[in-house]
Amino acid sequence: MGRVVRVLMKMPAVRRVMLRLANMEAAIAKQQSLLDALDGQRAQMSAEQAGQHAKLQEAVAKFERQQSRIAVLSDNVHIQQTQGATLLAQQARAATRDTVQAQQAQIDALLAQIRQLAADHEKHSAALAEVSQHLPPAQRANLEATLHGQQLQLGALNSTITAQQMQLAALNDIVRQISAAPESKPAAVVEAAAAESTQDQPSRPIVKPYTFEQLVSRQVERLGPDLVLNIHIPKAAGHTVNALFRQMGFIPLSLDMNTKDFFGTFREDRWFENYAAPPQRDPYLLTGHMRLDQPIFRRLWMQHVVVSMLRDPVERMISNYNFTLRRTRNPWHDEIVNKGMSFVEYSNRMLEAIGPQYSFFDDTGQGTFARTGMATAQECFANLLTKVSYYGLSDRFDEFAVMSGYFMGRARILAVPPINVTKDIDDTIGFPPKTELTDEERDGLTTALKDDIWFYQQAVKEYERRVSDHRLQAVLSQALPLVESSREAISKVLVLEDPADPSRRTFHLIK
Repeated sequence: MGRVVRVLMKMPAVRRVMLRLANMEAAIAKQQSLLDALDGQRAQMSAEQAGQHAKLQEAVAKFERQQSRIAVLSDNVHIQQTQGATLLAQQARAATRDTVQAQQAQIDALLAQIRQLAADHEKHSAALAEVSQHLPPAQRANLEATLHGQQLQLGALNSTITAQQMQLAALNDIVRQISAAPESKPAAVVEAAAAESTQDQPSRPIVKPYTFEQLVSRQVERLGPDLVLNIHIPKAAGHTVNALFRQMGFIPLSLDMNTKDFFGTFREDRWFENYAAPPQRDPYLLTGHMRLDQPIFRRLWMQHVVVSMLRDPVERMISNYNFTLRRTRNPWHDEIVNKGMSFVEYSNRMLEAIGPQYSFFDDTGQGTFARTGMATAQECFANLLTKVSYYGLSDRFDEFAVMSGYFMGRARILAVPPINVTKDIDDTIGFPPKTELTDEERDGLTTALKDDIWFYQQAVKEYERRVSDHRLQAVLSQALPLVESSREAISKVLVLEDPADPSRRTFHLIK
């Protein structure tokens, strides 16, 4: 037998078969080893699944216990709410009358505060002006911003008085309703008032402003936009923009430059609740020397419109210069009038302290009047196109008025008088305003304003493209002649001489 095997093994075919059998046995052994390893892993996974199942059962049991506790707490809360409603119903009449009296006291206090602020403003301003002469330019710019903020506070206080008077009238209505209603009705009234006063508003996603295309296409709320934010670039017709929106029925809330807030004397939670209600709501205009880095832009969950007015950078700097000449408290006034500061040096100081026009569309800063962002002119131009709903050009304000009336769905756009703050300031020094530039001044200014001039030129090109839209042209062609004629009429009215005193105008305030 062994000899037969040896003979067979000498045959190549047999040797190949035996080699294959040996390889198959090795492969089978390897597969068996893998199967043993997989069997071990299966056993381990089964043990882990058993542990996870046990944990899941424990979590379900805890959840059921928590649900039971929540149900008990809910019953307790319902009982307490019922008891609280009964107690509030009993106290509604007295509490509401006390609230009315408190509101009246607040109004009286605000009136006294406004009178006091008006009386003290000039005295404090003179003292601050004296101190400002000894401060570095940057600190003087901040001081000027503080003085401007105080002026805005007076306007904000007037707005607050109006709001307080409206609340007082509403409370008087509630008093009459409570007096005339059955005993069971005040509980519902008070409960609703308590629910409205809560400041725990649900968090809402921030929304982007309406785009120009949405406004042109009328893809807005049913009764039109009712919240507008005006980025008021200094010396670029921002006050006239405010006057236009006031005439269209918007309630202005001015930015307090000291606190960087709009709600220093206004219930912020009440203002936000106004937009939680369905239309028709009170329309508001938030306005001031703010940039796109102002914190309010990161808090708006309601639909809104962002507007601004642009001006030729060279003309704007000349206007800034003349404004500084008239305002004795302004930074660099003394340097210009008494120390011979050149126009180009003044322009460079202004750019260092406040920044160019395009910087008001920088969203990378700290939300201050002084420039803190680092965005380039190109980045700011992109923001102008994407984060500002629409803008106007100061020398084409009538077009802006028509567009605003069309976009807002409000027709009161006629006879808006142009507001020139500089001209309204008495000239007490007789220093001639700048009307022309020398070649040297123009060269120096165009160099300093190179990026701002590029920004403005690009903005004008985009503006021309937008106003050429056939839908907007259809509106402008009909409304623009009416607006222009009304502006000419109001301009003639404003220069009428007072028959009692020809040295003054008929419709100017007596100072």
